[in-house]
Amino acid sequence: MKSTVLHAVFIFVLMTISGCATTDTLQAGTGGSSFEVRGKTYDEIWKAVVITAGRSLTVVESNKQSGILKAEKGGGLFTWGEVVGIFVRPTSNGAPVYTIEVQSLKRARGQLTGQDWTETMISGVKAELGQ
Repeated sequence: MKSTVLHAVFIFVLMTISGCATTDTLQAGTGGSSFEVRGKTYDEIWKAVVITAGRSLTVVESNKQSGILKAEKGGGLFTWGEVVGIFVRPTSNGAPVYTIEVQSLKRARGQLTGQDWTETMISGVKAELGQ
């Protein structure tokens, strides 16, 4: 019995430390959910992204020129936290359509708890844009 518990703890620790997500892990085009926005400027979209992310998360990188915002949610009692990336393309005003990609990753692969922030970010940006 004791060895079974030790074995389970060892596997849990190994899974937890073997694959940690950081904001550097977040890259455009590597997964996540995307949606399109029409009839808005890049400046309006970027403002909506920053406001939405800042409402629930800690923004750790915000680069309007490259259309990249990365944020995190700190750990809690039952979670190691999450990292979120929001990518806006193209990065100039005057485009007929903009694509916004949202990625939400748990910090640890073995993490059973934690929130997927994808829908929260998408619905928040759309609400800020009046869509």
